[in-house]
Amino acid sequence: MRTLGIETSCDETAVAVLERDGSVTFSLISSQAAAHAPYLGVVPELAARHHLEALPRLLAEAHRQSDLGSIELVAVTRGPGLIGSLLVGTCFASAYAWGRSLPIVGVDHLEAHLVSPFLNLGGEAARAVPDPTISLVVSGGHSSYFLLAGESVTPLNRTRDDAAGEVFDKVAAALGLGYPGGPVVDRLADLGDARAFTFSSPRIKDPSGALDFSFSGLKTMTIRSAQERLTLPLADPGRPPQVVLDLLASFRRTIVDWLLAPLDELVARHRPAVVAASGGVAANRELRERLTGWGARTGTEVLLPPLALTTDNAAMIARAGQLRAATGQLDDPLSLRAYPRATWKRRKDSDR
Repeated sequence: MRTLGIETSCDETAVAVLERDGSVTFSLISSQAAAHAPYLGVVPELAARHHLEALPRLLAEAHRQSDLGSIELVAVTRGPGLIGSLLVGTCFASAYAWGRSLPIVGVDHLEAHLVSPFLNLGGEAARAVPDPTISLVVSGGHSSYFLLAGESVTPLNRTRDDAAGEVFDKVAAALGLGYPGGPVVDRLADLGDARAFTFSSPRIKDPSGALDFSFSGLKTMTIRSAQERLTLPLADPGRPPQVVLDLLASFRRTIVDWLLAPLDELVARHRPAVVAASGGVAANRELRERLTGWGARTGTEVLLPPLALTTDNAAMIARAGQLRAATGQLDDPLSLRAYPRATWKRRKDSDR
């Protein structure tokens, strides 16, 4: 069905329109990065207030640029995320759908990230998800591999503490480089020597979690290394010394090393037709280059979303909604509820 997508899970307000074949005809995102930058992180109440202000404006723009009179389905993020932000989106979408007698579907944010590599912004139809597919979702809140097989999605590993994107932000904040930290660290790391610093790998004692991630120790080691050599925050973050550039390059290299470490074993175990990556950290240049290189060496097709679809966006919400609606998974606009925490359940190692 021709679908209107709405995304308000955190600090981006987004609206998109997808045609029946999954082609994107309208996609607009209102970022709140400038509003939250003074606090070096997202302020939940501020985020919800900005969603209230931005969502009607984005929808009005969608009306101007796209024919919303022929919309057949409304898809909205229902979780996980900030509960205040989610409530703005779900209440707005429910009222919109109810007032126009349209069906509505609530979408899991992680589920939407999983389909984003199969979208494009060139007007082409969305690609079907090959069976099976292994997909890495890596962002400020998530760092996990998933197996997409048939109509099921199975988590294959998880992060035991911080997500990769969260660690980028916290290291950048400690050095005084601002928020969000991922893009600035990525830019500065290009100017450094990734061999300058060596960080030890995390030790996970639980045998069933041998492929899990752990990034909090790396965050601590990176900040401590900076404190031993410099006064933090940096006096002139616009022109950091070479030791900071080298430290950030080594830090980025280590995160990408750890993100790719489970890949060979997971591929050998599940024999996927495609390996994909999504989420905000999927915009990281080193991750994209090395994952693409890994695919070329192993003869495995690698799919990455367009950079504009790595951040939270409504196009992926609309596509995930289309796929849910195609199997009859619709919701009641008068009882659609948001949930702040992830609902994915990790299966036992013997089942993976």
